Amino acid sequence: MNLGERIKKYREECKMTQKDIAKILGVKPGTISKYESCMIEPNIEAIKKLAEIFKITIDELLKNDNENFDISKINVLEVLREQKEMKLKGNLYHNTQIVFAYNTNHIEGSKLTEDQTRFIYETNFLITKKDNEIINIDDIAETLNHFKLVDYMLDIANEQLTEEMIKVFHKILKTATSDSMKEWFNVGDYKKIANEIGNIRTSAPKDVSKNMKDLIDWYNQKENVSINDIIEFHVRFERIHPFQDGNGRVGRIIMFKECLKNNIIPFIILDKYKAFYYRGLYEYDKEKGYLIDTCLNAQDNYIKMIEYYIKMELIVVG
Repeated sequence: MNLGERIKKYREECKMTQKDIAKILGVKPGTISKYESCMIEPNIEAIKKLAEIFKITIDELLKNDNENFDISKINVLEVLREQKEMKLKGNLYHNTQIVFAYNTNHIEGSKLTEDQTRFIYETNFLITKKDNEIINIDDIAETLNHFKLVDYMLDIANEQLTEEMIKVFHKILKTATSDSMKEWFNVGDYKKIANEIGNIRTSAPKDVSKNMKDLIDWYNQKENVSINDIIEFHVRFERIHPFQDGNGRVGRIIMFKECLKNNIIPFIILDKYKAFYYRGLYEYDKEKGYLIDTCLNAQDNYIKMIEYYIKMELIVVG
């Protein structure tokens, strides 16, 4: 059964006419007829709306149309780069920007909601409907900066990881924040004052440069990088905690980049799994599985995101 046949089947099960569906979608009844006869394909927004009308999932509506869809053959970096240049809404790149910025900043204490993050990305404005709601300017700046950071990361994703690259990540993230106005904060360079992550002691400022060089050398000597190697790098990076602030966000963008570079499905740690993520970092020496499982779960979530948007594109393109 093809897409057109399924649209007709579900429409009839809902006891609706082509005119009923057309009115909801804002199109002519003849358009629905063409959908059902496969003369034309509904666009992404129409597919979403049809699934809502029929009270089914998009997967149910699209099933079997992409039997040959194999996520292992998808070059995620190429897809993200191509969509970045297209500047269109409703695709994998667009939603990666929003989901990544919201969650990675929220883990670090940002008070912006996902809807506010989406609105900032799509309009470059922020609207708040709550009376007397106070918005932290740094939350807005770091959200905008993270959008830029993802774009920069995609541009250089294939390049070998270096200290200078990581410093640029930090500079992009923290530019124009209140921290950037503090001379001692050292935006885009290593920390001058000791810091810590939870109750874990991190590298002393005088040791950061050597520790980072050793970490980069250890990592870049690997011939076939696995997701476990990337996670291991992340743990070591966070324990060095090379920057005064922003280490978590820089560390997570590095993981995303290195997954793309090594043709591994990337992942975004969601704020709702923050406790599991921190537990994994704290207890990594005792049990690596906590953090690895959290990252693999995040990878599964991103795979679903890829399948959703790539399948939609395949349907629309034909």
